[in-house]
Amino acid sequence: MTANAPEFTDGLELAWDKVSTWSTDFYLLLPNIMAGMLILLVFLGFSYAVKRLVDGYFAKRDRVDLGRLLSDVVFWFLAILGTLISITIIMPSVQPVNLISGLGLGSLAIGFAFKDILQNWLAGLLILLRLPFRRGDQIQVGDIEGTVERIEPRATIIRTYDGKDIVVPNTTVYTKEVTIQTSQPRRRVEIEITVGYDHEIDFIKDIIQEALKPIEEILDKPAPQILCWNLGATSLGLKIRWWIRSERSQEVISRARAIQAIKETFQANDVDPTDPDLVYTMQAHSSDDPDGDGNPPVKKKRSTVKKAPPPPKYEMGADDPETYTPKADHKADTMLPADEL
Repeated sequence: MTANAPEFTDGLELAWDKVSTWSTDFYLLLPNIMAGMLILLVFLGFSYAVKRLVDGYFAKRDRVDLGRLLSDVVFWFLAILGTLISITIIMPSVQPVNLISGLGLGSLAIGFAFKDILQNWLAGLLILLRLPFRRGDQIQVGDIEGTVERIEPRATIIRTYDGKDIVVPNTTVYTKEVTIQTSQPRRRVEIEITVGYDHEIDFIKDIIQEALKPIEEILDKPAPQILCWNLGATSLGLKIRWWIRSERSQEVISRARAIQAIKETFQANDVDPTDPDLVYTMQAHSSDDPDGDGNPPVKKKRSTVKKAPPPPKYEMGADDPETYTPKADHKADTMLPADEL
């Protein structure tokens, strides 16, 4: 026991000396640590101020999403730069070249590990710089259709017309075909109907034109069109086209009102749009077939068109997903001018 006592005592002395050395080094480094922390705080404050300036600049230009993406990049770049400078101040033996080279290798490893995230970020940046849609535009990407809620660095958030938010990766939006329903102030709606050959075309056109007149959602210019479209075996196919404001709600309301108005106007003028071949048996035994030969009676064009009451109005609330358009910028500012790229 006595032989091992000096060794144990020597070990304690060595440990104490080591702790004392660390304490001395810490006190010597304390000014550097305080200076490094101060520099880091200054850089963080400066980074935050620059972030706010970038956000404010793009907000004034009505480019909110692009401003957020770029301001985040500026903030983290300045924050990392400040961290590296602080480390070199705290530990003077660490050379900036070594930190940068190590950061380069680390960035390469991070790039491989987070390849998909970086691809989505770059696609989001390109979307915000180039593609002509914005918050509040109604678009269709593949089978997904709805209103652009916002464009984030990783994904585009689309609110569907049934009230669901779908997160679509930016690479998907950037590489797939995108249909922008609200890229123009107005767009066209089409429906198709059939009428029997026993009705005169001009009479049917007059009836339909009269039915569409009271519908405020249908624009006067360009005027609605009724076109002969198909020659069926027993009926004539007509295509009815009209123009509306480009929002989805206008399509829903105008289509519902137009179909009801056409049906009621047909009913008021004794026009049956059903394919005559499908009701042949009923007509052959009805009082409208005085000859009893089973053939539909030939109807003549009437001198006047009987008006049906206007179709009821439909109202869609501002919180309905089909009317929700959170536009945060102007269409003319969707794309950056070429001299700013």
